[in-house]
Amino acid sequence: MSEIKFILFDCMETIVDVLKLPDVRMYSAFAYHGSGYEDLWNDFDSFVSDFARVKSEMEKARQKYEEYNLFDRFRLMVNQKLTDENQIEKAVDAISANYWKNYKANCYVADDVKAALADLHSKFKCGIVSNFMVVGGIEELLEIHGIDKYFDFVVTSVNIGWRKPCKEIYDATLALARVPKEQILFVGDDYVCDYVGTTSYGFNAVLLDKENVNKNADRKVQSIKELLEII
Repeated sequence: MSEIKFILFDCMETIVDVLKLPDVRMYSAFAYHGSGYEDLWNDFDSFVSDFARVKSEMEKARQKYEEYNLFDRFRLMVNQKLTDENQIEKAVDAISANYWKNYKANCYVADDVKAALADLHSKFKCGIVSNFMVVGGIEELLEIHGIDKYFDFVVTSVNIGWRKPCKEIYDATLALARVPKEQILFVGDDYVCDYVGTTSYGFNAVLLDKENVNKNADRKVQSIKELLEII
């Protein structure tokens, strides 16, 4: 591994963990229950069905790895229920705010991660590169948990318009890092996005494999604090 000057981290389930790993029903529950607009659907199952259907429709209309704002999905769902623009805006705003409030409540940052970040930041520049569909969401999560000070920049797919492992998001990241690829280390928990994609692009990479189950990655750790031992 070349001399490392910049460490890039994935965010969710790498730096910011979740109390419970969400599935489509949990994501739907974040938006639906308590939004004040539950009566637009026959029941929760109807909302889940619409949530999944509109996701499929939006993805079919885009190129592979092309990103969009999650709240635009809520807008399409509401557009099929209401016709008045003011009512549509109010409903979308309420459902989106409800989703984000509940999403944030499911997130935490472990104390050992905070300690490791403080140590790493004293030796290296650090950044976040995340597939995330809420504008400003990653930045807010980092600030809420008091770790935003450890990162020189945040790159998200919703802002770039492309998801990892698409090269466009890595290009945008490299431009911000302003160091050669071989001096960058990428750390994340997703084998395709954070290890295969990044090494193919030319970054160094370490897979965060908390359960030590991945047999394909040559370089991996089970915790962020292990990075202090291998860099």
